[in-house]
Amino acid sequence: MKIAYLFPGRDADRRDNPSFFKALEATIAGVKRPETEVTVFTLPGQLPGEAEMAYWYVHPKVFSAMIPAAKRAEKEGYDAVVIGCVGSTDAEYAIKEVLEVPVVGIGESALLLAHVLGQTFSVLTYDNKTAAWIDRVVRERHLEDFCNSVRPLNVSLGEMMVRDAMAKVNRKILREAQLAISLDRAEVLVIGSSGFAGLADYLRKRVDAAVVDPVEAGIKFGEMLADLKSSKNLSQSKVAAYRSSPNTSKVLEKYF
Repeated sequence: MKIAYLFPGRDADRRDNPSFFKALEATIAGVKRPETEVTVFTLPGQLPGEAEMAYWYVHPKVFSAMIPAAKRAEKEGYDAVVIGCVGSTDAEYAIKEVLEVPVVGIGESALLLAHVLGQTFSVLTYDNKTAAWIDRVVRERHLEDFCNSVRPLNVSLGEMMVRDAMAKVNRKILREAQLAISLDRAEVLVIGSSGFAGLADYLRKRVDAAVVDPVEAGIKFGEMLADLKSSKNLSQSKVAAYRSSPNTSKVLEKYF
């Protein structure tokens, strides 16, 4: 089985932030089946730096770049595509629309898994800006009644990409995790970004609540959906929301 993991950033980010990519690849390796091959796709072309990914205005540019990358993965024989950004709801819709192989986002995977593991959950994220992203994602999946809180750590995406202040980040995420459990009555904690790759294991050793990592959840959903596509031809429905345009191939070739 081959899974394409779409990282929502530039090719240059792999060179500029090696510590993050090491943590990301270790997180993937820790949950994938031994026979599953996972390739992390970065995005070519002119894109804003990763620090801008927290802002609404950048995401249309990013998810537009994800579409041809996802299509390339399908053409190269990948069995599923995982969208590696918790807030990329638009990319989830668009890529499910243009691909025939299974597609899943790490955000929807994490939230749906949290809903299975407990009656209530809280999401841990960067700051108030990204908390607004999480609020939107929770509403998109109709999970407002189960999300007890979204707790910002007040750390930046840039800090998490560079990873030069992890002791501070560890203290902050543990504090907010403990408050989510004791004050917000969360049974499950959801790590609210792929940028926090590796922190789920840190929390699992220190809190009693179940901790969901979105990268882990996305990879496991990808494997499951690839299995179901292979054995039962079960994949995203093309009846309405994800129905492809009859002109998809021509439009992708001309504009993407």
